[in-house]
Amino acid sequence: MRESEKIHPDEHVYIVVAADEATTQSLCTPYGVADACIADPDRRTHRAARLRPASLLSFFSRELLKRARENHRAGFRQNWAKSRLDDLGRVPGAMRIDARGNVAWLYRGTHAGDLPPLEELLAR
Repeated sequence: MRESEKIHPDEHVYIVVAADEATTQSLCTPYGVADACIADPDRRTHRAARLRPASLLSFFSRELLKRARENHRAGFRQNWAKSRLDDLGRVPGAMRIDARGNVAWLYRGTHAGDLPPLEELLAR
């Protein structure tokens, strides 16, 4: 990680997971980020960020298919048995909240795999 990408000591990174506490821990623990994960089973954060469902056409977008192939090659698999029907069209988002609690930056995805590269998220 480059110096410019390091997190300032007074800043914190959190990952909000649209799942209950037990599922959130099981998803985050293997990656060593369990302490940074926050369970949000009611998807309050998603609604507060006004993240809209993906359009039906986005399921066939080249960008989503490319991201799906990248994830598959990296060893990630969709667990259809644990997927909720209402989550299939849910798009991701990322935000930076300043010390006063104001949203300083917000990214709204357009399809299920649409998030900026980690380097860009850390630079924000």
